[in-house]
Amino acid sequence: MLDQIFGRITSSQWTVFVALVILLVALSELAWRKGLAQSRKKSEADKDSGTVRSAVLALLGLLLGFSFAIASARNEARRELLVEEANSIATTARRAELLPQPHDSNVVQLLREYVPLRIETHREAQFSERFATLRKRAAELHDRLWAEAVAAAAGRPSPITASFISSLNETIDLEGKRIAAKRNHVPGAVWLLLLCVTSCGLWLISYQAGTSGRHSILERFVFPVLVAIVIALITDIDTPRRGLISIDERPLLELNETLSRSSTPTTP
Repeated sequence: MLDQIFGRITSSQWTVFVALVILLVALSELAWRKGLAQSRKKSEADKDSGTVRSAVLALLGLLLGFSFAIASARNEARRELLVEEANSIATTARRAELLPQPHDSNVVQLLREYVPLRIETHREAQFSERFATLRKRAAELHDRLWAEAVAAAAGRPSPITASFISSLNETIDLEGKRIAAKRNHVPGAVWLLLLCVTSCGLWLISYQAGTSGRHSILERFVFPVLVAIVIALITDIDTPRRGLISIDERPLLELNETLSRSSTPTTP
Protein backbone atom coordinates (compact mmCIF):
# COMPACT_ATOMS: atom_id res chain seq x y z
CA MET A 1 0.00 0.00 0.00
CA LEU A 2 2.79 2.44 0.94
CA ASP A 3 4.65 1.66 -2.29
CA GLN A 4 1.50 2.35 -4.36
CA ILE A 5 0.88 5.67 -2.61
CA PHE A 6 4.42 6.93 -3.17
CA GLY A 7 4.41 5.41 -6.66
CA ARG A 8 1.50 7.66 -7.61
CA ILE A 9 3.01 10.69 -5.88
CA THR A 10 6.44 10.34 -7.52
CA SER A 11 5.07 9.63 -11.01
CA SER A 12 5.54 13.32 -11.90
CA GLN A 13 8.91 14.79 -10.98
CA TRP A 14 7.69 18.35 -11.61
CA THR A 15 4.86 17.92 -9.13
CA VAL A 16 7.32 16.46 -6.63
CA PHE A 17 9.73 19.36 -7.13
CA VAL A 18 7.13 22.12 -6.72
CA ALA A 19 5.52 20.43 -3.72
CA LEU A 20 8.89 19.87 -2.02
CA VAL A 21 10.06 23.44 -2.61
CA ILE A 22 6.88 24.82 -1.04
CA LEU A 23 6.95 22.36 1.85
CA LEU A 24 10.66 22.61 2.66
CA VAL A 25 10.93 26.39 2.30
CA ALA A 26 7.84 26.84 4.49
CA LEU A 27 9.26 24.43 7.07
CA SER A 28 12.62 26.19 6.98
CA GLU A 29 11.03 29.61 7.43
CA LEU A 30 8.89 28.36 10.32
CA ALA A 31 11.92 26.85 12.05
CA TRP A 32 13.91 30.06 11.57
CA ARG A 33 11.16 32.17 13.11
CA LYS A 34 10.82 29.71 15.97
CA GLY A 35 14.55 29.89 16.60
CA LEU A 36 14.51 33.67 16.41
CA ALA A 37 11.79 33.77 19.07
CA GLN A 38 13.97 31.62 21.32
CA SER A 39 17.18 33.52 20.59
CA ARG A 40 17.23 35.08 24.06
CA LYS A 41 17.10 31.68 25.74
CA LYS A 42 20.27 30.18 24.34
CA SER A 43 22.17 27.83 26.59
CA GLU A 44 24.74 25.07 26.52
CA ALA A 45 22.12 22.92 24.82
CA ASP A 46 23.00 24.75 21.58
CA LYS A 47 26.30 22.86 21.47
CA ASP A 48 24.46 19.56 21.64
CA SER A 49 22.05 20.66 18.93
CA GLY A 50 25.02 21.28 16.61
CA THR A 51 26.14 17.68 17.05
CA VAL A 52 22.64 16.38 16.40
CA ARG A 53 22.33 18.61 13.34
CA SER A 54 25.56 17.24 11.87
CA ALA A 55 24.43 13.66 12.47
CA VAL A 56 21.04 14.25 10.84
CA LEU A 57 22.63 15.91 7.79
CA ALA A 58 25.06 13.01 7.47
CA LEU A 59 22.12 10.61 7.55
CA LEU A 60 20.33 12.71 4.94
CA GLY A 61 23.34 12.52 2.64
CA LEU A 62 23.50 8.76 3.11
CA LEU A 63 19.80 8.33 2.31
CA LEU A 64 20.03 10.53 -0.79
CA GLY A 65 22.98 8.51 -2.07
CA PHE A 66 21.23 5.23 -1.26
CA SER A 67 18.03 6.28 -3.04
CA PHE A 68 19.97 7.53 -6.06
CA ALA A 69 21.86 4.23 -6.30
CA ILE A 70 18.62 2.20 -6.17
CA ALA A 71 16.92 4.35 -8.80
CA SER A 72 19.96 4.29 -11.11
CA ALA A 73 20.37 0.51 -10.89
CA ARG A 74 16.72 -0.13 -11.68
CA ASN A 75 16.74 2.40 -14.50
CA GLU A 76 19.72 0.63 -16.06
CA ALA A 77 17.88 -2.70 -15.77
CA ARG A 78 14.96 -1.17 -17.70
CA ARG A 79 17.33 -0.02 -20.46
CA GLU A 80 18.81 -3.49 -20.82
CA LEU A 81 15.39 -5.14 -20.94
CA LEU A 82 14.24 -2.76 -23.68
CA VAL A 83 17.20 -3.76 -25.88
CA GLU A 84 16.62 -7.44 -25.12
CA GLU A 85 12.96 -7.13 -26.06
CA ALA A 86 13.73 -5.36 -29.33
CA ASN A 87 16.25 -8.04 -30.27
CA SER A 88 13.86 -10.82 -29.30
CA ILE A 89 11.01 -9.40 -31.38
CA ALA A 90 13.35 -8.94 -34.37
CA THR A 91 14.53 -12.54 -34.06
CA THR A 92 10.93 -13.75 -33.83
CA ALA A 93 10.04 -11.81 -36.98
CA ARG A 94 13.02 -13.22 -38.86
CA ARG A 95 12.21 -16.78 -37.91
CA ALA A 96 8.57 -16.21 -38.78
CA GLU A 97 9.65 -15.72 -42.41
CA LEU A 98 10.64 -19.38 -42.45
CA LEU A 99 7.21 -20.62 -41.39
CA PRO A 100 4.82 -22.07 -43.97
CA GLN A 101 2.06 -19.92 -45.43
CA PRO A 102 -0.12 -18.31 -44.17
CA HIS A 103 1.55 -18.36 -40.76
CA ASP A 104 4.62 -16.38 -41.87
CA SER A 105 2.68 -13.33 -43.09
CA ASN A 106 0.18 -13.58 -40.22
CA VAL A 107 2.90 -13.51 -37.57
CA VAL A 108 4.76 -10.59 -39.18
CA GLN A 109 1.52 -8.60 -39.39
CA LEU A 110 0.78 -9.28 -35.72
CA LEU A 111 4.29 -8.15 -34.77
CA ARG A 112 3.75 -4.94 -36.75
CA GLU A 113 0.81 -4.26 -34.44
CA TYR A 114 2.69 -5.43 -31.36
CA VAL A 115 5.78 -3.19 -31.51
CA PRO A 116 3.92 0.19 -31.52
CA LEU A 117 1.80 -1.18 -28.69
CA ARG A 118 4.90 -1.93 -26.63
CA ILE A 119 6.30 1.54 -27.28
CA GLU A 120 3.09 3.23 -26.19
CA THR A 121 2.68 0.99 -23.13
CA HIS A 122 5.90 2.14 -21.55
CA ARG A 123 5.17 5.78 -22.21
CA GLU A 124 2.03 5.53 -20.10
CA ALA A 125 1.84 5.91 -16.33
CA GLN A 126 1.45 2.51 -14.74
CA PHE A 127 -1.68 3.53 -12.79
CA SER A 128 -3.58 4.97 -15.77
CA GLU A 129 -6.58 3.33 -17.41
CA ARG A 130 -4.83 3.55 -20.78
CA PHE A 131 -1.97 1.45 -19.40
CA ALA A 132 -4.37 -1.30 -18.35
CA THR A 133 -6.08 -1.20 -21.76
CA LEU A 134 -2.75 -1.52 -23.57
CA ARG A 135 -1.78 -4.48 -21.44
CA LYS A 136 -5.03 -6.26 -22.29
CA ARG A 137 -4.38 -5.61 -25.97
CA ALA A 138 -0.86 -7.04 -25.61
CA ALA A 139 -2.29 -10.18 -23.99
CA GLU A 140 -4.69 -10.58 -26.92
CA LEU A 141 -1.81 -10.32 -29.41
CA HIS A 142 0.16 -12.87 -27.37
CA ASP A 143 -2.75 -15.30 -27.69
CA ARG A 144 -3.01 -14.75 -31.43
CA LEU A 145 0.73 -15.15 -31.95
CA TRP A 146 0.76 -18.31 -29.88
CA ALA A 147 -2.19 -19.67 -31.85
CA GLU A 148 -0.20 -19.17 -35.06
CA ALA A 149 2.76 -20.99 -33.50
CA VAL A 150 0.57 -23.91 -32.43
CA ALA A 151 -1.01 -24.15 -35.88
CA ALA A 152 2.38 -24.06 -37.60
CA ALA A 153 3.77 -26.74 -35.30
CA ALA A 154 0.73 -28.95 -35.81
CA GLY A 155 0.82 -28.58 -39.60
CA ARG A 156 4.54 -29.07 -40.17
CA PRO A 157 6.69 -29.86 -37.09
CA SER A 158 10.33 -28.99 -37.71
CA PRO A 159 13.42 -27.54 -35.99
CA ILE A 160 12.57 -24.20 -37.64
CA THR A 161 9.16 -24.16 -36.02
CA ALA A 162 10.71 -25.10 -32.68
CA SER A 163 13.20 -22.23 -32.91
CA PHE A 164 10.38 -19.82 -33.76
CA ILE A 165 8.36 -20.98 -30.76
CA SER A 166 11.43 -20.52 -28.55
CA SER A 167 11.96 -16.90 -29.68
CA LEU A 168 8.24 -16.14 -29.41
CA ASN A 169 8.17 -17.51 -25.88
CA GLU A 170 11.13 -15.28 -24.99
CA THR A 171 9.35 -12.26 -26.47
CA ILE A 172 6.27 -12.92 -24.36
CA ASP A 173 8.40 -13.42 -21.24
CA LEU A 174 10.26 -10.15 -21.83
CA GLU A 175 6.97 -8.25 -21.94
CA GLY A 176 6.26 -9.46 -18.41
CA LYS A 177 9.80 -8.67 -17.27
CA ARG A 178 9.59 -5.11 -18.58
CA ILE A 179 6.24 -4.56 -16.88
CA ALA A 180 7.73 -5.85 -13.62
CA ALA A 181 10.76 -3.56 -14.05
CA LYS A 182 8.47 -0.60 -14.75
CA ARG A 183 6.70 -1.26 -11.45
CA ASN A 184 9.93 -1.76 -9.52
CA HIS A 185 10.76 1.55 -7.86
CA VAL A 186 12.44 2.95 -4.77
CA PRO A 187 10.40 1.49 -1.86
CA GLY A 188 7.79 3.74 -0.29
CA ALA A 189 9.38 3.24 3.14
CA VAL A 190 12.62 4.77 1.81
CA TRP A 191 10.74 7.81 0.46
CA LEU A 192 8.97 8.25 3.80
CA LEU A 193 12.23 8.00 5.75
CA LEU A 194 13.92 10.40 3.34
CA LEU A 195 11.13 12.94 3.78
CA CYS A 196 11.30 12.68 7.58
CA VAL A 197 15.09 13.04 7.73
CA THR A 198 15.02 15.94 5.25
CA SER A 199 12.41 17.75 7.33
CA CYS A 200 14.36 17.19 10.56
CA GLY A 201 17.62 18.34 8.99
CA LEU A 202 16.14 21.53 7.56
CA TRP A 203 14.36 22.28 10.83
CA LEU A 204 17.59 22.00 12.82
CA ILE A 205 19.57 24.12 10.35
CA SER A 206 17.01 26.92 10.18
CA TYR A 207 16.26 26.80 13.89
CA GLN A 208 19.96 27.20 14.66
CA ALA A 209 20.17 30.11 12.23
CA GLY A 210 17.24 31.73 14.01
CA THR A 211 18.68 31.31 17.51
CA SER A 212 21.94 32.87 16.35
CA GLY A 213 20.09 35.78 14.77
CA ARG A 214 21.45 35.12 11.26
CA HIS A 215 19.35 36.13 8.23
CA SER A 216 20.92 33.47 5.99
CA ILE A 217 19.34 33.09 2.55
CA LEU A 218 21.51 30.02 2.00
CA GLU A 219 20.15 28.16 5.00
CA ARG A 220 16.53 29.30 4.70
CA PHE A 221 15.96 29.08 0.94
CA VAL A 222 18.88 27.82 -1.16
CA PHE A 223 19.51 24.60 0.76
CA PRO A 224 15.82 23.52 0.75
CA VAL A 225 15.61 24.17 -2.99
CA LEU A 226 18.79 22.17 -3.64
CA VAL A 227 17.47 19.23 -1.64
CA ALA A 228 14.18 19.41 -3.56
CA ILE A 229 16.10 19.36 -6.86
CA VAL A 230 18.05 16.25 -5.83
CA ILE A 231 14.93 14.39 -4.68
CA ALA A 232 13.05 15.38 -7.86
CA LEU A 233 15.98 14.11 -9.93
CA ILE A 234 15.83 10.78 -8.10
CA THR A 235 12.10 10.49 -8.83
CA ASP A 236 12.81 11.29 -12.49
CA ILE A 237 15.36 8.48 -12.71
CA ASP A 238 13.05 6.16 -10.78
CA THR A 239 10.07 6.83 -13.09
CA PRO A 240 11.53 7.60 -16.53
CA ARG A 241 8.84 8.63 -19.03
CA ARG A 242 8.72 12.25 -20.19
CA GLY A 243 11.02 13.99 -17.72
CA LEU A 244 14.58 15.20 -18.03
CA ILE A 245 15.82 11.60 -17.95
CA SER A 246 14.20 9.00 -20.18
CA ILE A 247 15.03 5.56 -21.54
CA ASP A 248 16.29 5.54 -25.13
CA GLU A 249 13.56 3.86 -27.19
CA ARG A 250 15.51 3.84 -30.46
CA PRO A 251 15.90 0.03 -30.62
CA LEU A 252 12.11 -0.41 -30.64
CA LEU A 253 11.51 2.66 -32.83
CA GLU A 254 14.00 1.44 -35.43
CA LEU A 255 12.49 -2.04 -35.32
CA ASN A 256 9.03 -0.55 -35.83
CA GLU A 257 10.25 1.31 -38.92
CA THR A 258 11.91 -1.82 -40.28
CA LEU A 259 8.80 -3.95 -39.81
CA SER A 260 6.68 -1.26 -41.48
CA ARG A 261 8.96 -1.03 -44.53
CA SER A 262 9.81 -4.65 -45.12
CA SER A 263 8.62 -8.17 -44.43
CA THR A 264 12.20 -9.13 -43.62
CA PRO A 265 13.14 -7.17 -40.48
CA THR A 266 16.63 -6.75 -39.26
CA THR A 267 17.79 -6.70 -35.66
CA PRO A 268 18.29 -3.11 -34.43
